[in-house]
Amino acid sequence: MVQRVFDLFDGAFARLNDDFSLHSIKLARKAMTASKQKLEKTAPQMADVRDLALAGPDGAIPARLYTPMAAGHPPGPGLVFFHGGGFLVGSLDSYDNAVRRLAASARIRVLSVEYRLAPEHPFPAAHDDAQAALLWAFSHAEDIGFDPGNISVGGDSAGGMLSAWLAQWAATIGIVLHSQFLLFPLLQLVETDSKQRKSPDGHILGKPALLAIRKHFAANADLHDPRLSPILGPQSPKLAPAMIVTCGLDPLYAEGKAYGDMLSANGIRVKSLHFKLMPHGFINVTGLVPGAEDASLDAFESFGRFCGSLGPS
Repeated sequence: MVQRVFDLFDGAFARLNDDFSLHSIKLARKAMTASKQKLEKTAPQMADVRDLALAGPDGAIPARLYTPMAAGHPPGPGLVFFHGGGFLVGSLDSYDNAVRRLAASARIRVLSVEYRLAPEHPFPAAHDDAQAALLWAFSHAEDIGFDPGNISVGGDSAGGMLSAWLAQWAATIGIVLHSQFLLFPLLQLVETDSKQRKSPDGHILGKPALLAIRKHFAANADLHDPRLSPILGPQSPKLAPAMIVTCGLDPLYAEGKAYGDMLSANGIRVKSLHFKLMPHGFINVTGLVPGAEDASLDAFESFGRFCGSLGPS
């Protein structure tokens, strides 16, 4: 059953390459949200969940603030989170369970951001929204219970790309981030055929998915742009400490490991966490993939220790 789900996921991206339409991608977005309960285990209750509208470069950016039961009195550590989905799918609702689990396990307030998606809004719309959301979080830290001295960025897959680039951008303009939490991040769009991107189970993010992202999101942009390939961006010693989660059954494993090695070589504190038997996207399939829930809780709790919300790492 797991294999069939992964094959369908990658097959959907293959069809988008062959016969792409806005109607088909909208159906895929609805299906992703509708299937959430079938793919995931029940998420923990929160002390408070608030829908917000952040000021963005092209109108309001939807966001959701999660305050877990054990967050403690504000202000406290805060995480600005960006969902995955290849810049084509993904939303606040489709990631609601995963973010609840993250907030509860790490005992941290999480601001989940719904950035604009392609093809309606190709690059750099998502990056512009991510940048605006981070600035909003700093300027409204008191309102959302964030300690401005302990704000992190994080995300999975495409959201990991946004987070890695935001950390680089923040370092260049003097914004001090506490840390960056990169879950099986997509760190470059230059190469889709490299041997390093082959894995025993590349179905959930294989070559068709990567080509769809390049075609419909990056469009005609320079793929060497650090916004699209943060692994090629500036590795300043001022970069925020990074926690990087990789998976053994993930075509992105090699670049995630390489990025961690690069950061370490530049004097940046890095904590690496590797799940040998997990596939790409395991935080969203806790009810389907054996061990995915335990791996998710392990990753989230480790981040809580890394950012200080659960005590020192």
